[in-house]
Amino acid sequence: MSFTQVITIARREYLARVRNKWFIVSTLMVPLFVVLPMSMRLLIGRADIDELRLMLLDAGTGQAEAIAKGLREIEDFTVQVVAVQQVQPSALDAARATLRSQILDDQINGYLLIEPDDELGIRGRYYSSETGNILILRSLERSIRAVALESYLAGSGLESERVQALVRWDMSAVRVSDKGEEEGGFNRVYMSTFILGMILYITVLMGGQQMGSSIVEEKSSRIIELVLGAVTATEFMAGKVMGVLGAALTQLGAWIGMAMIGSLYVLPALALGAAMEGVDLTDLLDPGLLFYFGILYLLGYLFYSVLYAVAGSMCSTTEEFQQIAFPLMMPIMMSFFFVFYVITNPATLITRIVSLLPPATPLVMMARINVLRPPLWEIWLGIFLLAGASGVAVWLSGKIFRFTLLMQGKRPALGTVFRLMRAA
Repeated sequence: MSFTQVITIARREYLARVRNKWFIVSTLMVPLFVVLPMSMRLLIGRADIDELRLMLLDAGTGQAEAIAKGLREIEDFTVQVVAVQQVQPSALDAARATLRSQILDDQINGYLLIEPDDELGIRGRYYSSETGNILILRSLERSIRAVALESYLAGSGLESERVQALVRWDMSAVRVSDKGEEEGGFNRVYMSTFILGMILYITVLMGGQQMGSSIVEEKSSRIIELVLGAVTATEFMAGKVMGVLGAALTQLGAWIGMAMIGSLYVLPALALGAAMEGVDLTDLLDPGLLFYFGILYLLGYLFYSVLYAVAGSMCSTTEEFQQIAFPLMMPIMMSFFFVFYVITNPATLITRIVSLLPPATPLVMMARINVLRPPLWEIWLGIFLLAGASGVAVWLSGKIFRFTLLMQGKRPALGTVFRLMRAA
């Protein structure tokens, strides 16, 4: 095998990929798709309203003034209590009809109906043309609950503020590792693992699909016949794999740079750090984590790219490739979903076994390293098994390539492929 020919093929494949507009688009869009789910929670939890104009309709609780005072103290947005209206049950329907007209005429944003309740003491209901903002609903709910609790505890000698603090209290979690102690608990682990897992999942699938599709296109356009006139099938395959890995490294480097810029400059400027509830994206820039992530990323990219390349070499049309490519997606799809089990169960026997299976190692072992770093021998055993499986895949694909790259027409059956491999 001529190394010069391999480098030539690799250079051609690399330049064809990085100059492709879809490569540039995916390099820019994948981080956006990864960060978007994190930012959705922030966007959903924002009021984005300068002033909320409310009417209070008290149907016999006698607590409307106290609730109005609590509403005016809301800090996330300004609440203007336009008026407080006391109403008898017999006149409730007429009062609601009047307020409904005011909402439709945009005189007010909505109104709170406060009613007595046998179980809670006070029950509130919010009427508005826009009821989808979670922050508004939760703020109104807390104001009514505070008054209801204070009314319930009146004369008992208990401090309502302390009881409310106990009700709102959440237990924090501190992760203990060889680096010390760090706050964050589930949210930190979940978000950082989700980001790394999503990057691996999307890019490995995209890289494999592009590898297989490019081979099918070269076969259908007969370009591959010209190429194989100058190089062997093994040199062709090795060069394409090296080109694909070079493109993957370029993409990975671009994402690391984006992560550094986003963590150090963009997020602080947008004041998103507090909204992430203890999730610090600079955790993803930990050298040890990036080292293992890079190895698993490249080996996973290599493993699945070779599988897709073999699938592409066995097909003559894009439709055939899509049919045979779908089963190849299943291992990495199942591994991605299994990552969510690993986040809460990082040390179970099934997690340890699955992390050592080569098709699942890139995602599952990466999740284990990030959540609860396993012993070094387990990490490197998984890496060596994945590297060995990738080497075997490259060796087998070289044999398959000789017989399938120039095949046209009907896709060869798997039995035929195995017989040809034994003959080789």
